[in-house]
Amino acid sequence: MDDTKYEFIMLFGWVFAVTVIAVAMLYPYETYQLTNIGISNGVNLYSCKYAEPAPMGVVDYGVSSYGNVYNISTDSVQASITDNNILTNMTGNYNASIQLNSNLFFKYGNKSQAYYLQNVILINSKTKTINIIDNIWNNSGIDANIHSSNIRGMGTVAPSIKNSSYYFYEAANQTGDNITLNNGQEIYLRTNSTVSITGKPEIIFSYNDGYGWIKYDIVEFNTTKKVSNVSILISGFNYTPSFNFYDAGIIIGGPGTGSNTTLVSGSMTLSLEYWNGENFQNIQDAYDFGCNTEEGIKYAVVNAEFSKGGLPFANITSGKNAYLGYLWSINSSNIGLLYINSTVKNLYISMYKHSYMNESLPNGKGEFTLESGSYIIKAYENSSEIYDKNYSLLSGTANYVNIN
Repeated sequence: MDDTKYEFIMLFGWVFAVTVIAVAMLYPYETYQLTNIGISNGVNLYSCKYAEPAPMGVVDYGVSSYGNVYNISTDSVQASITDNNILTNMTGNYNASIQLNSNLFFKYGNKSQAYYLQNVILINSKTKTINIIDNIWNNSGIDANIHSSNIRGMGTVAPSIKNSSYYFYEAANQTGDNITLNNGQEIYLRTNSTVSITGKPEIIFSYNDGYGWIKYDIVEFNTTKKVSNVSILISGFNYTPSFNFYDAGIIIGGPGTGSNTTLVSGSMTLSLEYWNGENFQNIQDAYDFGCNTEEGIKYAVVNAEFSKGGLPFANITSGKNAYLGYLWSINSSNIGLLYINSTVKNLYISMYKHSYMNESLPNGKGEFTLESGSYIIKAYENSSEIYDKNYSLLSGTANYVNIN
C-alpha cells in the first residue's frame, strides 16, 4: 500500500476512503454556468452541479442538445479509459476515482425500483497504481437503504456518511487489481444487468486492464416477488424515485466521500458505449459533467474529439476555461448514425476514415455513432470480401448500408 493511500485511509477509514463513492442528491443553485444545454420537457439538467469542481467526463442523460428526450434500455454499458500521464492533486493526495456510473431499473410488484451502480477505478495519479471497486446505492426512494438480507455478492453492506446503507466491494487479490498502469495504456470497465436462473435481478461488474475481461463481482437482488423490465436505463423522461437522474457516464473526480481534486497536468481520454442488441455503440448525445455522484475535479477541460476510425470520445486536459455543457449531439454536431443490415450471418465489417475500425456482427446487423464524412466500407464473409464501397456518411441523420 503506497504512503498516499495509507494516509487517506487513516484519515477517513478503510470503508469510506477506499470504497465509498457517494451519491449526490440534486440541489438547485442560484448561479448557473451551464452552457449549450437543451431544456427538455422531462428532467432539468440545471438542477445539477453548476460549475467546477464537478464530475467531468462523458455522460448521457437521455436529453439531446435540442431538448428532445429519449429512453435507452440496455443490458450493458462499457467505458474505455486512456491515461496519458494525468496528474491530480488534493492537498498532497494524488488519488482520484474514475467512475462508470449507471442505473438499474426494474418493476417489483407494482413499484419501480432503481439502484445506482458504480464500477470504479481508484488511481494514484502519481504512482499509477489502481484498485477496482464497486458500489450499489438504493435510489428507490428518498434515503432508501440496502439491507444485507436483500443483496448477495462478494461485498458487504455498510452505513455511509449519508445516513443510508450501501453495498461495496474491492476486487482485492483478483487478476489485474493493484497493478501499475503504463502511460497511454487503454483500460475498460463494463457493467451488465441480467436476470439470474432463479428469476432475480443480477449485476455483473467487470474490468479489463490488460489481463482480459475479469468479472470481479456478481451481485444478485434477493427479490421475493416477480420482477420485470430489468435493465440499465438511460432516460430523460423521469427522475428516479429518489429524484436522481437515469443517466450513464464515465467521469473522473475525487477519490471518495464527496471529495474534490484538481487536474494539474497530463490528459485522459474517455468513451462511453451501450449494448444496442447487436454491438456496443457510442452514445449519441454526450454531456461533459455528471450529476449523481459528489466526487468532482477542478481545472478539467473536456473537449469532444474523434478517433481516426471516426468514433467520438472526450479528451480531458488541464486548464482554467472549463465549462459544463454538451460535447456532441446527433441534432447539432458533425456525427451521424450508420446502420448495417445484411442477410449474411457472422459478418465482419471494416470501416476506414483515417484508419480502420473493425467490428464482428454475428447477426449481420449493427448500429454505429460516427463522425460524418467519407468512409471506405468493406464487409467479409468467412474471410472473403463481399462488399467494398466508398460511402459518404451524413451528419444529424440515419445512414443505411445494405449488404446482401
